Amino acid sequence: MTVSGLGTARTHHTPISAPPRRPQVAKNERNDFEALTTSDRELIFQSTGQRVTPGFDPAKDKPTSFATALATERAIGHLAPGQPVTAVYLKDLHHRYQRASAPSPIGPYLDKALAYLAQSGPRRIDVSA
Repeated sequence: MTVSGLGTARTHHTPISAPPRRPQVAKNERNDFEALTTSDRELIFQSTGQRVTPGFDPAKDKPTSFATALATERAIGHLAPGQPVTAVYLKDLHHRYQRASAPSPIGPYLDKALAYLAQSGPRRIDVSA
């Protein structure tokens, strides 16, 4: 006797599944130090002795708190592109940290930074930004 119907001669189909996922790109990998101007880099060097050159990698070379604070201020727009860092700006930034009862990252370097700014004369807009 022969039974008609489904048999083993059927074609096997692969199950439907989601396409393979793309590897996720790490978010928020911006480098704030890329926003620094040439005059910012010189101010950091004169105040801290640390060279922050273009392509500076904060993961490899530990930045000073002063360099990190300036880079952050520049990257988030508190210092507009080309706007010079002035003594008034640094004092105000230091006072903002104090008013927030937070340790000032620029405090240990403030005197050297102010001395450098005083001896370097009036600040002009930096068009290299």
